[in-house]
Formats: sequence, structure tokens, C-alpha cells
Amino acid sequence: MTKRIVALVAILTLVMTMFILPTTASAIYTAYSKCSNGKPLNVRSGPGKEYPVIGNIPYGQEIGVDHDLGNGWSELIWGSVPGYAMTSLMSLSKPGPYDPGQVTPATPSSPSLNSVFKQAHFVTPYTVTLRGTRGTGTVNVRWAPSLNSTLIQAYAYGSTMQVIAEMGDWAQVVDTTTGVTGFAMRKFLFK
Repeated sequence: MTKRIVALVAILTLVMTMFILPTTASAIYTAYSKCSNGKPLNVRSGPGKEYPVIGNIPYGQEIGVDHDLGNGWSELIWGSVPGYAMTSLMSLSKPGPYDPGQVTPATPSSPSLNSVFKQAHFVTPYTVTLRGTRGTGTVNVRWAPSLNSTLIQAYAYGSTMQVIAEMGDWAQVVDTTTGVTGFAMRKFLFK
């Protein structure tokens, strides 16, 4: 009887190991989300910006990296599906708390935005209330000062943000509670 119990425990242990190991695969190394503007790190379904975002990792959170692809992207351990993120937006050491006071305006990411960025000037940071079209709705905060740039987050009517730079019809804004930084159209920002 004892031999049967020992054999049963051994078999159960072996079976459990077969099911547990694939879901808790160990990472080759550990990194941390560290976007320079404090926003979450986008996890994509493939190694490139053309792939859809399948999730995001908050600033400073630990990440299990399966391997560096060598093309600026790394494959992450992301649930049951592979996830990919830009290697340059990760750090091998845990970053300190994000400080929105250290934020500087973004630099041009494409020649088409050069004319907008040339208008940029720093301002003494001031707080604004966001109001969407006709005083209702949401206000979109984007990655760059362009309606064609990636949407970072839509903020509800009445939300407050801090303006740190102005450039023509756009302002660079910081959500001081989360550290999210981006650009919003000035016509939706009220002092």
C-alpha cells in the first residue's frame, strides 16, 4: 500500500511539473519598464510599431525578458502569448520613482513635425482643465503634436493636467498623478 502511495505521489508530481513549467518559464534576464516620460511601456504582438498593442507595463515594473532580438526589440514573457517591447525603453536596474518635474519636451520624430516643434517654447508650468468639443466629451493626449500621431490616452471632461510647453495649436502636457506625458490641442485646455 505504501509503495502505491509513493508511486501515486511521484506520478502526480511529474504530471504537475509538466503543466506548471510551461506557464512559469524563467526569463533569461530581468528588466524594468523605463520610458523617459514615465508612461507605460507598450507590449506588442510582434517586434515592430506596426504590430498592435496587446497590453502595457507601468513605469518601473519588473519584466521577464526571454531574449533580445538584436533589432531594437525584445521578446518578453507575457502571459501565455509572446509579447514584444522596444529594448531602449527598458532598464536593467530598477528606476527610482518617476518625477514629472524632470520632463522635457519631446524631440521631432519625423520631418513632417519639424515645423510644429520649431514653434515650441517652454513655459512656467501651469494647471489646466480639459474640456472636449462643445464643453463635453474627452480630450485626446497624443504621442506627438499631430492628429495622426498615436493616441496615448483620452481624458475625461474636467480632468486636470499641467502644461510644460506650448507650440502653436498644441501644448505638451503632464498628468501629475500618473506621469503620463503627451500633447493636446490648446483649444481644449482652460486655465
